[in-house]
Amino acid sequence: MSLLALLAVTASCDDGRLYADRLIIPEEGRVVKLTATLEGLDTWSDGYSIVLAGFEDGSDYTVIAKSVQAADDGTVDITMSGVAEEVTTLEVCAINRIRKRVATYYELDCSTLGDDTIRIDAGRLDVGMFATIQQDIFDRTCTGCHGEGRWLDLSAGTSYQTLVGQPSTVFEGRTRVLPGSAAESVLYTILTTSESADLGTDHQTQFTLSEEQFALIGDWIDDGAKE
Repeated sequence: MSLLALLAVTASCDDGRLYADRLIIPEEGRVVKLTATLEGLDTWSDGYSIVLAGFEDGSDYTVIAKSVQAADDGTVDITMSGVAEEVTTLEVCAINRIRKRVATYYELDCSTLGDDTIRIDAGRLDVGMFATIQQDIFDRTCTGCHGEGRWLDLSAGTSYQTLVGQPSTVFEGRTRVLPGSAAESVLYTILTTSESADLGTDHQTQFTLSEEQFALIGDWIDDGAKE
């Protein structure tokens, strides 16, 4: 074959494009491997997700997130790659439709970790929707007045039976939590309206719940108030 013919064949084989089967593209960022055992993963309303997520310092919105799926026994073994250097905190958390943090179950400060691969064993976590309301709202805000042995006991293990389907002893003809209707549930309306102002404690102004926490209670009730 002549030199000119050889050059022509070579040119025809190399058209200047890079094909996926010939090109190895390195993934940028760190890799996070999570193992855990989760309870209550299937109790959440639409619009919420349990995720492994990375956050920037001071932000409630995820930089990166991967939905957590569990085996039948609740075990989780997932890998999330491409975690940028701007991520300073890794969490197992609940987020809403706009990727904003609603609740945190496990948190790791990764700002000083130099490893390319970060391994997290989060242990056993109850990530259920009602369990989240119990831990983040009732336990922190309500049980000071409505604790064990007190009127309207909202302590863990008792609160569900105290609230769901139970008639109100203050507002005649109404239900404390009416599954399927937050608007008709005393728990929700005393937190979002001034109707308890004449009872000695205006719950709407007494407690500093976040917008996401109000929505969490309302969505839980509207979706059937599952335990």
